[in-house]
Amino acid sequence: MTATLEKEVTAPAPLDGEVADRRSKFRKLTAETAKDPYAERAFLASKLAVLQSHPKLSAATRREAEETLAEAAGVADIAELAAGITPPPGGVGYGMFYTNSFRTRFARGTSFYYEIVCPHQPGGNVADYLYLTATNRAQKGVEAFVSYHAQDIARFKVFDWARSDHWQTDIPFANLTAYLRSTSSHGWGLQTLLVWNQSFEIAPNRWRNEVLLHNRAANRWDLVYRFDYQSTTAEQTSGWVGSWGPIVETFQNSYTSTRWLGFLNTMLVGRDAAGTWGQWALLRAADSTIRNDGHGFSPLFLDPNYSFVVKS
Repeated sequence: MTATLEKEVTAPAPLDGEVADRRSKFRKLTAETAKDPYAERAFLASKLAVLQSHPKLSAATRREAEETLAEAAGVADIAELAAGITPPPGGVGYGMFYTNSFRTRFARGTSFYYEIVCPHQPGGNVADYLYLTATNRAQKGVEAFVSYHAQDIARFKVFDWARSDHWQTDIPFANLTAYLRSTSSHGWGLQTLLVWNQSFEIAPNRWRNEVLLHNRAANRWDLVYRFDYQSTTAEQTSGWVGSWGPIVETFQNSYTSTRWLGFLNTMLVGRDAAGTWGQWALLRAADSTIRNDGHGFSPLFLDPNYSFVVKS
């Protein structure tokens, strides 16, 4: 029997409805997946490449972020993190970074909805890792993302920045049939995965991370991950982690003939210091900037800045 849960904040219309607790199922599926230490380290090395090529960070923020990445990888410094990852990761193929003012426009919670445009395989010349990822603005939040490796079937993963054991969910698309769906945008037929990713205070200085997936077959939200931890508003709204919205994160220097990848209908809502949630709103161009590191991706279409699909 599937338990029905109360919601902290309602989902964006028209997708509000019941929430079922499916954490045990997703833990079981993840436990059946062999760990890949190289892939886990490569993910953090890729973050290092994104950090080091960021054009507008202060020296202090950059240094703090480097320490965060080294600690997350369990290594002494960033040189050790980068060692052994060949070729070095590429950076950002295309995507959105929050403005500083929007990044910190919440106090006791932030909730994030996005539809990942994610074919089973990336196609083209993808021969290494490629991620379709995002953060909900909270420094100790999670990345709930789609991971590709070469032409292998895609995987849905959760990386929790609040934990020491960051890797928590790893599900092949073969087990996500009930969650994947066909949709159309700008006349293009696309496969999408609907994700709801949030971080919010549940008691003084006590926060919760949650990831939910929309179950197309059952027409409901399924809670697939939750973690409670100590934090503060000051911590959650500071640092580099939490600064990127939906991005295509790359490893290679050049991409050609990939299938269409991206995000649709990105929406966020914040909770203020009084504990009141605002209204869901699409990610605006005024609240985010586009980053394209020149690895061959360009927009098939862009609705500034809440929806984009890239081609190469």
